[in-house]
Order: sequence, then C-alpha cells, then structure tokens
Amino acid sequence: MNMKFLAWLVLLAVLFLSSPVASPAPLPTDAQTISVASHQAGPTPFISFLSLVSHGPFSDIASIRFTITPKPGSFTRPISVIYSRSYLQSRGYLDPRTRNLILPVFGLYANYSNTVVVNYSFTRHKPQQQNIVVPTGSFSDPCGFNNRIAIQARTNSTTLSYDYMLLKNACGDFSPTILDTDGEIRWVGTAGLAYFASTMFQNAVYLGNGPNLYRMEFDGAVSVAATYPNGGTAHHNIDYGKVGMILDEDVPGQIESFNAEVDAQGNVLKVWSLAAIITDAMIAGGDDPSQFVYPAPTDWFHNNAVAYRRSDDSLVISSRENFVICIDYATGAIKWILGDPTKKWYQFPSLRQYALALAPNSLPPIGQHAVSFTADDKLLLFDDGRGSLFQTPPGDDRTYSAPRKYQLDLTTKVATEEWNYPNGQTLYSPFCSSVYEDSPLNYLVDYSIISNLGPIYMELLGLDASGAKIFDYRYLTSGCDDAWNAIPIHLENLQFTAP
Repeated sequence: MNMKFLAWLVLLAVLFLSSPVASPAPLPTDAQTISVASHQAGPTPFISFLSLVSHGPFSDIASIRFTITPKPGSFTRPISVIYSRSYLQSRGYLDPRTRNLILPVFGLYANYSNTVVVNYSFTRHKPQQQNIVVPTGSFSDPCGFNNRIAIQARTNSTTLSYDYMLLKNACGDFSPTILDTDGEIRWVGTAGLAYFASTMFQNAVYLGNGPNLYRMEFDGAVSVAATYPNGGTAHHNIDYGKVGMILDEDVPGQIESFNAEVDAQGNVLKVWSLAAIITDAMIAGGDDPSQFVYPAPTDWFHNNAVAYRRSDDSLVISSRENFVICIDYATGAIKWILGDPTKKWYQFPSLRQYALALAPNSLPPIGQHAVSFTADDKLLLFDDGRGSLFQTPPGDDRTYSAPRKYQLDLTTKVATEEWNYPNGQTLYSPFCSSVYEDSPLNYLVDYSIISNLGPIYMELLGLDASGAKIFDYRYLTSGCDDAWNAIPIHLENLQFTAP
C-alpha cells in the first residue's frame, strides 16, 4: 500500500476519534408555557371545562393528561385521562387558527375543591405539569347514592383490581351512574333519560331507550348513534359481543327473545331470534313449539343478559323464565342448556337433549341474571333463586340469592359449580342483580332488590382475589331502579387518541 495514502488514513482516524460527539440539542424551556385562563361548569358538577392559554405555537402541543387527586383517605386509583392532539382537534377543543384550547375534565367530585394535575407534552419543548383547583357545585341525586349505609367502608387495601363501577339504573334522568369504590358519585348520564340498558364501550357510555341508541361522551356531549324503527334497542342490558355490543331487543310479534350485535356507530352486525331458534329445534325434535314459545305480548322467554364465549365462538343467553342457553354464534344452533330440570322446558325431549347434567353438590341457576365468562373460561352468573312467573311448572324457589361459577365439560355434558358466594344465605334478591369478574377472582356483586330484610335495599360489594370483602354498601330502594346491573370499569388510564 502507498505509504503516503496510509499516513492520510491514520491522520483521519486520529482526528475522528479525538473529535467530541455531538449531543442532541437541549429542548428549549422558555418558549412554550400554558396557563389556565378560566374554567366553566359542565352539564353536571362532575364535568368542567378549563380554558387554557398557550404562550407559544399551538403546533407544539402533542398531548394533555389530567389526573384528579382522590380525596384524603381514599385508596382508589385516581381518574386519569390523556388526550392526543388529534382527538382535541377533532372535537373542536384545540383550534390553532383562533388559538382556543379547552380541556374537558370529568370524574370530579361534586361540591368539592378538586385538585387536578395537568401534564402537557410538547413536540419540541420539555413537558410541563401544573396543579389546578377546580371547585364544583352540589348534585341533587335522585337515586340516593349519597345516603349509603356502610356495612363495610372501603378498606385501605389496594388489592382490589378495580376502583370504579357503572350502575345501570333508571332512578332519575341521569342514567347511568358511575361510583368509585369509596361510594362517591363520579359521573352521571347526560342524555336526560332514565332507562336501564347501558354500558361503557370504546371510551363512551351507550344507552338504549325506545328506538334510539344514544352515545354519551364523558365530556357530556350526547348523540344518537342509531335508530331502529322496528323495535326498541334494549329492554334489559347492553352486553359485550364478539366485536361490538349486543342489545336485548323487542321486535314485532316477539318480546324479550331477540338479540342484535351492533358496532360503535350502531350498525347491525348480526341478529338472533330465540323464538325462531327454539321453535325450529322443537319441531326437529318432534315437539309442539306452541306449547312453549308464545307470540307477543306473552313474556315466555324474558331475555335479560348475553355473553360471547370466545373459546368456542358461541353466544350464551340468560332466559329468566327458563334456563341459560348456548347457541352457535354463526349458525344459531343450540349447543347446550343449563337450568332447573323441574321447570317446564325439561318436559320437552327436544330441549331436554341439550341439558347439561349437574355434578354432585352443584345447584342449577334459577331466574338468573348477568351471565359472563371469567378469565379462566368459567360461566359466571347471579342466581336469583326465583322460579318462573309464566311457564308452568315454574320450578324451584329458594330463600336466598348467590353468585355462582360453573366449570362446563361439554364432552361429558356436565356442569360443576366451582365457586359461589352465598353470603350466609341472608340476602334474597329475586329479580335483576349481577356479578362480574374484573381481574381474575376480583368480583363486583350487585343485589338489586333485597326483599327479605323488611325495607327494600340495593347492595354493592367488592371481593378481591383472596376472597376478602373490600367494601359493602347498602341503599334504600323501591325496586330495581337504583342499580339493576353493575359492572366494574376502569378510568385510571383512559386514552383518547382518535375521534
């Protein structure tokens, strides 16, 4: 190799190794600040809108997070929400042309000076944080949730996997209601309606009333997602389906025996007529369906809940009058039935052939509500213990109600009761009510209408994975209106990233 060329290579290497490595330019700290100009009360005391002033280019804002500090002594996870820039722009909260910036804050305590921690993220500047005090007005609660009887106040344990619950109710024009596990109201519906059928789906709350499916944003905005002229949207519940939400519908000629899965815009994805499915099965089995399936207005089925089972692509439906029935999601063919064999349905061979036998020491569900599947694929439900109101024979009646969980062996056709919570067999809630699992073995139990204690009560209690009771609240009521069904929800890390 040419010695002169080699010398040049050595010199270049020395210069490269001795040169300092360039560090990234530090983010500027003084070009972008945001301050709060004012705040405006929302449609309820649980919502407020903060007007923000940006002392820098609006194009630099990437996202904003707010976190509501829990009250002193609370062990709940704080409500915390992050809004992306695109979401704020799509909702009209961030307008670079007018330099308007509004931050919607929800989940506030009513009649309280809330401390809200706001974190700002920028594309070219260091993040900022500020504490803002947001005072709120009082709330005249038509449901009486502020008058709870604490059978057991929330403990200081942080083992419970959820801190918020959505109560599906019809006790005032604020359906539904969100409570935290301290028993504090943190949000109420803003559609001005009182109706049972509701749920939280894709960062919004949906409510069915008449032919309309309403979508309520957490900032209080309300829209009609869809209108179904041929029947009501949901006479009982709105449950989670394969990809969307499943409505319990009434249709011409049939009541409380029809289900439809819809997407977030209310578009119908799939429908199932239990009247048609059971009629076809009974005819195929040599029975007369007119002895079991009846046209409207007879409430022969009384569908009150649905659960999608992903492990075998099936739909499990609660018929309060009769049984829990499983059908194939795609075809609607009956797979199995679990219920009280002393009821009328068991007298028909065409239906009895689908019956699951009960293992020793296992009780059948009677008048059940709130079917779902746990993390380990077990059937969970609230066993009300109330026999049929229309079908004869009506089957057994019990003196207490209890959540129950079943292992289903579909090869041997046996259902084994694997867990229950009889609560000393002291509470009888013959109608409505629910139990749901959040993280494995963490349960929310709702006794909607306790009728054996003299006054009528509704009761909410939470169990952690060890079986410990973390809270237990009781409320005076007159029916199922306060919380006919209650589900655990999570508000501690909501992310709004798209319209």
